[in-house]
Amino acid sequence: MPEIIIQISYLFLFCLWLAAFEIQIEGKDGWAAKLPTWRPGQDKWYARIYSVIMGGKEMTGYHILVFGFVLIFLHYPYFASQNWNYFSELKTIALFFLTIITWDFLWFVLNPYYGIRRFKPEYIWWHKKWFLFMPKTYYFALIISALFYSRFSLNLFLLKEWLLVISLLSAFTLIVIILSFMLPKKTS
Repeated sequence: MPEIIIQISYLFLFCLWLAAFEIQIEGKDGWAAKLPTWRPGQDKWYARIYSVIMGGKEMTGYHILVFGFVLIFLHYPYFASQNWNYFSELKTIALFFLTIITWDFLWFVLNPYYGIRRFKPEYIWWHKKWFLFMPKTYYFALIISALFYSRFSLNLFLLKEWLLVISLLSAFTLIVIILSFMLPKKTS
C-alpha cells in the first residue's frame, strides 16, 4: 500500500509539472492554438481518426510529441530494471490516460487565464462536448483507464486498487484547487 501512494504522489507531481510547463508554453491559448506547430488538417485520414479519438480536437505536432513524451516517461521503469509483461503494460496505459486527464485539468486550475471558475464549455473551445461539468473525453479516458487497469476483467482487487489511484489523484487535485485560489488571476 505505501508503494502505490509513493508512486501516485510522484505521478501527480509529474502531472503538476506538465500543467505548469504547458501553461508557460501556451498561456491562455489552449490546444496549441497559437504555437508554430505542424497541423496536418482534417483532410488527412489519420488526422480524422485522431480527431474522433480526441473528442473533435485538431491533431498537432505539439500534442503528438507531448503525448509521446508522457508515454516514454511512463515506460522508463522497464528500462531501469522493472520487468515488463503484458499486465504491467496494461497498467502503464491505464496510468497514461489518468495522467492526461489530471494534467489537462490542472492546466485549467493553475492557468491564470482560467482557474476552476472558468472550467466551463463557454471558455474552452477545444473541449467540444461536455457532460456533468466535465469534457466527455475525461469520461472516455476514465473508462479506458479502468478497463486497462483491471485487465478487462471484474477483478475486485484491481478495481479497488484503481479506485485508490483515482482517490489519491483526486485528493491531490483538490489540494491544488484550494491552493489555486491564492494565485493571481488575469482577465484578458
